[in-house]
Amino acid sequence: MTINEKILKVAIDLMAKKGYKGATTKQIAEKAGVSEMTLFRNFGSKKKILEAAVDRYYYSIQMKEIFEQRIVWEIEKDLQMVAETYHKLMKKNKNVIKIALQEGGSVPGLHEQVNKHPRQLKELLVKYFQEMNSKGLVVETNYELHAMNFLYMCYGHFISRSFMQGENITQISEDEIVQGGVRNFAQNLSTIYTYTR
Repeated sequence: MTINEKILKVAIDLMAKKGYKGATTKQIAEKAGVSEMTLFRNFGSKKKILEAAVDRYYYSIQMKEIFEQRIVWEIEKDLQMVAETYHKLMKKNKNVIKIALQEGGSVPGLHEQVNKHPRQLKELLVKYFQEMNSKGLVVETNYELHAMNFLYMCYGHFISRSFMQGENITQISEDEIVQGGVRNFAQNLSTIYTYTR
């Protein structure tokens, strides 16, 4: 782990526990085993540390790789892969999400920076649906609407299970819920399902 990675990880852990204002640069530097001067030299400010962490630990880079390298042009398989990767990355980056939810209104520009990641995923999904349509594999429809519904389904499930004790609402497993949601999306969009109903 590089010095910068260590600083980012420590900063996110402290900010998730103490809040953005509560976690000082002195505490971050001490816990990361560096001087405060090194912290400022490498990042410039606490806000820049948070911004770097959001960009590093969010999911847009990994999602872009999926759409560029791993798509198989079968809608249920592709959306399942996207949904599983989304949940895996969101769980891994739970503290970043927690900070964004808690501090988004008090740290200028944080909401906009966080929102660029789902916006990029929305654009990747829309482009994927359009290409699937050009191959005759999905119906003509409002692809942005479907992309947003898919994102809200994934995000809502993550928030419910991660922060709201959603497991108390149902005994259905997380995997079953994700698979069922993906199957519904595939059936609604797929020309194969549409023509065989």
